[in-house]
Amino acid sequence: MLQMEMGNRSSLDQLHINIRWMKEWKRNSISHLQGGLMQYTTFWLVLSGSAVMQFDKTICEVKENDIIALPSQSYHRWISLGDKKPFHYLSLACEARVGTFDMLRLYQFPRQTNLGNAEAFGKLTELWYDMSGEFYDLLSHFPREELKTSDDVGAAGEFPVLLFDTTQTIQYFKIRSCGYQWIHLLFGTLSGQLPNQPNLYDTRVYEVCDYINEHLHERPSLDKLAELVSLSKEHLRFLFQKEIGQAPMKYMAAVRMQRARELLLLGSAPMKEIAERLGYDDQHHFSRAFHQAEGLSPKEYRRRYKGSLEHPVERRREALMENAL
Repeated sequence: MLQMEMGNRSSLDQLHINIRWMKEWKRNSISHLQGGLMQYTTFWLVLSGSAVMQFDKTICEVKENDIIALPSQSYHRWISLGDKKPFHYLSLACEARVGTFDMLRLYQFPRQTNLGNAEAFGKLTELWYDMSGEFYDLLSHFPREELKTSDDVGAAGEFPVLLFDTTQTIQYFKIRSCGYQWIHLLFGTLSGQLPNQPNLYDTRVYEVCDYINEHLHERPSLDKLAELVSLSKEHLRFLFQKEIGQAPMKYMAAVRMQRARELLLLGSAPMKEIAERLGYDDQHHFSRAFHQAEGLSPKEYRRRYKGSLEHPVERRREALMENAL
């Protein structure tokens, strides 16, 4: 009898990949495009054309057969397009995390890679189209009014719950499987450019980070965090400084600000509700903390950047395939 068991825990037990949207774009002009934050970990497969882009603080030329990999909360800005062909690319946005850490940052994933291997690039493209077809078929089962984008979210800031029947559940599993297959193919294709090991963190740091992420509204104390992993406050501070370069409470403040930016840009919840969800005593304390971190009030930040994120528009697979030819 063949028996296989993996009883030991590993950091990859907390690996989480969830496809959020897929979109095919053809850009002929950037006159209406703004810069902004990428809500999710985002990948581009560039099929044709070229563009000059700013990603965070780096300016680069993006061209045919490039793979672009952007961690969540990356900043992007359009500078110019090439004049020979439309800038044609496929995008895939997903939650890609190990615990609370972005997978691309953890694995020091290259932001821009040009594949000389046309076969490998073609496989990634083909699987993208297969997965987008499955995605469209799944969404086609739901009434249009139930399929909300972040621009449609009401004051509560929550998306409606989609209830899946058994057939749809099976199809959803297939999409999740395709997503892992696509990430697997991408990692394998670029394995020569990745480190032998990712940035490793003490598992207790993972546990505390996860707890912080799930309990921002409670503002847990340092004593509570240390007790959670049976450490002294001093040892917990040491581990955080060693592993992620900052103290636990500074990390919590950074996560709170990141969540605040997401709530401001991706929904329409009032400031009072956002302050409550992030554990601030009141709206005034939230506004003051946000202004200190961002240099803008929450209202000014929402007014300036809301709508600058890329959002998908669902299209039939036949149209996607036709545009690829």
